[in-house]
Amino acid sequence: MVDSADEQQDWPSVRAHLRPILRPVTYGIDHLADTQPVARPAFPFINELVAVDKPESRAIVSPSSLARWGVSADEVFTAAHANLAALVQPHDSGGDAILRYVDDGNAYFASWPLVPGWLASFRARYGHRRPVAFMPDTDSLIVVPDHPGILARMFAMAEQQYREAARPLSPQGYTLDATDNVVPFDQAGPHEQLPAAQRARAGLTTAEYAAQTHWITETFDDIYELPGYDLDPAYAAAATFIETTDGPATLTVWGEGVDYLLPHADYISFCHDTESGDIERLFEVPFAAAAAITGLTPVPGMNPPRYEIRTWPSPELLTQLRQAAVTLQSAD
Repeated sequence: MVDSADEQQDWPSVRAHLRPILRPVTYGIDHLADTQPVARPAFPFINELVAVDKPESRAIVSPSSLARWGVSADEVFTAAHANLAALVQPHDSGGDAILRYVDDGNAYFASWPLVPGWLASFRARYGHRRPVAFMPDTDSLIVVPDHPGILARMFAMAEQQYREAARPLSPQGYTLDATDNVVPFDQAGPHEQLPAAQRARAGLTTAEYAAQTHWITETFDDIYELPGYDLDPAYAAAATFIETTDGPATLTVWGEGVDYLLPHADYISFCHDTESGDIERLFEVPFAAAAAITGLTPVPGMNPPRYEIRTWPSPELLTQLRQAAVTLQSAD
């Protein structure tokens, strides 16, 4: 599933069989560099890959594929998009119906929102309401109007399907911005179901960081290094899901005296050890503010991003962090 198809295939013969596919950002994380899929960001925590569509199987394009064909990644993605665009059909009538597509392995439905204008073609069907696409697993696509009642049921259904899927993709809904670009629903402005979209975003964040945390921990335990990264062993902190009065969010911990690979969460909780040996929470700071104060920079090439931390903030920086702290009130 990870290398390209038959080594005898050349670029002219394989080009027509390329299709773009969506996968979680941690897909293939445990592969060596030359067998990792060729990927580029599609949405937060979701990458676009390219598959070679064959009658009996599907192979993922890797760097060795590009070398064998003598083409660039951009050429491969362009060809894959052109092939997919020939498969999709626009929709311009039919009322406010919920459309559900279940792939048999040949239609690549979950990738259809990548085709420019395809999701926007639902505007005529849904009148003044925006279309919202859900891809809870790699073989499903559901499109609904952004009616609050319908979306409430769909976000709940997509979360359940995402949790139960053998090949989960995303619990998030994806809609159109002001220029008809496809964006996650939580980035598309105010809406009655924005909290549901925030919950989906936070759920996807924690799931992908959990997968990455497992890989980092297991790899450091096994070989005491991360292949492809010049990093000494460090604790891979988790991104945890929290419910606040401002909506669902993610939180990670920066503790005193620990080397960290910190995930990009919404908030950082700063903690230290007391004289009695207990862990005391000092305060919580929005991630962007903490990064600006402490100069956090992501580890090059790591996706989802992590931040290498080897020291506890100085007293001066702790004062600035405390001034930037916020009060997180539980929604319970």
